[in-house]
Amino acid sequence: MLQLSHRQGYQEFQQALEQMRKRAAATELDEVALQENFQDVQQLFQSKIASLSVNDLLPDYESRWQSIQTEIYKQMRLLGTDVMLLQASRSSATSHTRQAGLCDRINTLIHYCEALLQL
Repeated sequence: MLQLSHRQGYQEFQQALEQMRKRAAATELDEVALQENFQDVQQLFQSKIASLSVNDLLPDYESRWQSIQTEIYKQMRLLGTDVMLLQASRSSATSHTRQAGLCDRINTLIHYCEALLQL
């Protein structure tokens, strides 16, 4: 079971991701606001999630937590790339494709948070 400090960190991170998903899924995409939102999510990730340690978990959950935590790191790096590629899009079709990919990536991160909150 996750300690309260872990649980609170993942809940805050999940809420920030859900806000970003709403902004990313908007019909009229505000790329500047999306970039700022991503920076907020990234900062929250660094301060609340990246600093968590496996030492604070029960041994039964260590392996599962470590594996999901590794995936979160990877998905966060890819999310940054997705935001950058979306901003670089020149055509409407490319923007829509990249916007959908960005939303999928955010959904993946939210699902990882949900999985960890189930521990």
